[in-house]
Amino acid sequence: MTYRVAELVADSLIAHGVDRAFGVPGESFLPLLDALRDRSEIDLVTCRHEGSACLAAVADAKLTGRAGVVMASRGPGAFNAALGLHVAAQEAIPLVMLVGQVDRPNLGRDAVQEIDCGRSFDGVLKWSARLNTADLAPEMMARAFSAAHAGTPGPVAVELPEDLLSDAADGLSARINGPARPEPSAAAIEKAATILSASKRPILLVGGECRTSSFRDDLVMFCEKWNVPVVVANKMQDQFPNGHRLWAGQLGFFTSPAHVKLLENADLIVAVGTRLGDLTSLGFAFPRQTSARQPLVHVHPDPDTIGTHFQTEVAIVSGSHPFISAMLVVPSAPTDRAAWLEAAAGARSATHGWPKSGVPAADVFGHAVAAIASRFKSDGIVTTDSGNFAGWVHRIFKFEPTARLLGSACGAMGSGVPSGLAASLRFPGRQVIAFCGDGGFLMTGNELATAVARGVDLKIVVSNNRSYGTIRTHQERTFPGRPHGTDLSNPDFSALARAYGAAGYRIDDASDAPEIVAQALSTKGPVVLEVLTDVGQTLDKSLAGRR
Repeated sequence: MTYRVAELVADSLIAHGVDRAFGVPGESFLPLLDALRDRSEIDLVTCRHEGSACLAAVADAKLTGRAGVVMASRGPGAFNAALGLHVAAQEAIPLVMLVGQVDRPNLGRDAVQEIDCGRSFDGVLKWSARLNTADLAPEMMARAFSAAHAGTPGPVAVELPEDLLSDAADGLSARINGPARPEPSAAAIEKAATILSASKRPILLVGGECRTSSFRDDLVMFCEKWNVPVVVANKMQDQFPNGHRLWAGQLGFFTSPAHVKLLENADLIVAVGTRLGDLTSLGFAFPRQTSARQPLVHVHPDPDTIGTHFQTEVAIVSGSHPFISAMLVVPSAPTDRAAWLEAAAGARSATHGWPKSGVPAADVFGHAVAAIASRFKSDGIVTTDSGNFAGWVHRIFKFEPTARLLGSACGAMGSGVPSGLAASLRFPGRQVIAFCGDGGFLMTGNELATAVARGVDLKIVVSNNRSYGTIRTHQERTFPGRPHGTDLSNPDFSALARAYGAAGYRIDDASDAPEIVAQALSTKGPVVLEVLTDVGQTLDKSLAGRR
C-alpha cells in the first residue's frame, strides 16, 4: 500500500511520544482513522462529544507531561472541542488538536462546515497551521508539538484537508524538533539565594509548570533547606505533602482571610512555575506593589510572562525543576523563622482544617467526602469538576505527592468525568475518584458510556443540590434572597448510572455515608455515587469565610 500523508501524520504522533488520542470520528479524516487502525502504539479513545474528548486530552497531558492529542472534524466538531482549547490556554497545558478539513479544491468557497482555525480561535491558540502539501507535513507536525510545549505551554491546531490525507508521502518521514528548555544562570541563582537568605518572612508560591515526581521530591528538599513555607496555586494541592510542617495551603477561587493575612505579611515572594494570574495574585494585588512593596523572585520558562504585571527583583527565565535543583546546590545559612512558620501553620489549619467530630448531620456531602477520604489510597487520583462542592475535597483530603489532583483550575465546568476517564485509562491499577456537581455531570457525564465501554475502574461522586451552586452563591452575595435561573431539575443519578451499565449508589443521610461509600469504592468498574446535598448547606459553607 502506498505510504500516505495519513500514515505520515500517524507516525509523527508516535515519534512525539503520543500513545493515546481522544476524539469523535468524522468523515473528514477517514484516512487518518484508517492509518491509526494499523498502529498499535496509539490507543484511540472514541468519545461521545468533542468537548469532553478535548478535556480528557488536557487531563492526559497533565498526567504525562506530553502534549495531549484530540481529533475532531471541522466546523461543529472543532467548535465543540473549543472548551478544551480554552482550558489548555488558561491552565498552560500542551495540546494538539487535529482537525479534518474541507478538501483543498473547495477551500475558501464556504463549503459545508469549512473553518479557519487560526481566525476562529484567535486569542486561544498558540499556533495553527493547515497542511497543504505532503512535503511540508513533517515540518508542520514537528512545529505543532514544539509550539505546544515552548515557553508557556498551550493549545495548537493542525488542519488536515481531507484529500491531502490520501496523497502519497513516499520518501518522507516524521521529524522531531528538540524542545528548548531554559535553565537559570549562575548569576540569577546567586541573586535568588542572597535575597532569600536575607528575608525573614518568605513565601514560596508553586504553580503547575512542572508536575513530575522527581520535581516534587526536590521541592520538599528545597523548602527544608531554606526553611520556607510553601503555598500552591489553585488545584495544585498535590504538589507538596499536605502533612508537612512547611505546607501552608492552596490558593483557590476565594482565598480565605487567614491566607490573605499570611500573604500580606510576607517580605518576599518566590513564585515558581506560575504566570501569576488573577487567582494566584489575589486579583493582581499580590505581591503588593504599593508602599512597603513585596519583592518578587519570578521563575518561569516564558520571558514574556515575567514582569508583565509585577515589578520583579530577580527575573529567572527557567523551568521550575532546573531552578529548584540549582538552589539545592547553593550553600545556605540556617535561618530561624519559627514565628513565621507558626503563622503559616495557622493559615493552613484555618483553610484546610476539618473537624473530626461535630459536623452536623445536615452536611451530608461533608460526611460522604470524609468517608471517601478515609479510604483514599496514597497513590490515588482525584479529579474535581468546577463548583462549590470541591471546597469539601480540598479541606478534607490530605494529599501526598504520590497522589494526583486534576482540577478545573480555570473554573470550566464539565472537566470532572473526562479527567477521570483519562486518569483511569492512563493508570488502570490506581484508584480514581471524580468529584462532580449535578450541573457539571450533566454537561459531560455522557462519557460514562465510554468508561463502561472501556471497563475502567472509575468512581464518580455527584453532589446533587439541584442547583448551579456556585452561581447561586454569587447571587446570594450580590442579591441576597433573590435567586433566579439557578435551580435545576435532575434525574435519579444512581438509576441513570445503572441505565448506562455502571453501578449506582445514593447517599441521602449522613449516617449511611460510611457503609455506602465502602460498598461503592469496593465495586469493580465504573460507579456513580450520588450524594443528595442541601443547597442551604452549600451556601452556608461557601459564604462562610468569604465575606
